[in-house]
Amino acid sequence: MKTKNYNSHIYRPLMAGLFAGYIATVLNLVYDVLFRESTTFPLHDLVNVSTIIFATLFALPLAGVVFALIDRLFPNGSRIYVVLSALFTGLCIYGTLQVHRSPDPVLTVQFQHLLLGIVIISGVFATAAVPWLVKHQEIYM
Repeated sequence: MKTKNYNSHIYRPLMAGLFAGYIATVLNLVYDVLFRESTTFPLHDLVNVSTIIFATLFALPLAGVVFALIDRLFPNGSRIYVVLSALFTGLCIYGTLQVHRSPDPVLTVQFQHLLLGIVIISGVFATAAVPWLVKHQEIYM
């Protein structure tokens, strides 16, 4: 049986991002369900199941591509990627805390916490899981 040899520099990071995206999507959906059950959050027009799935499965493979580019351009690309990804996650967290979804302050805080959990889960997977999975491809290949 022939085994395919994928030597492209972008293939492994892209597949690592996709695999991390699957895991992060499941965790984001579990967080969403648990959050809605515990708070009975009524405003689910913007952050719903389809939005979580598509956004997470778009963002993490994109993080894998960014990892591949940074790793290709710089000698310590993995470390640079982790720092840049952590900074970007921090900026996203700051931006999430600035969102005002409703005139009701309770609903605004609930929306911020829902979105904050999703951003943190996705950011941790983009920052830590993508570089780790690139080095440990035997897990998903």
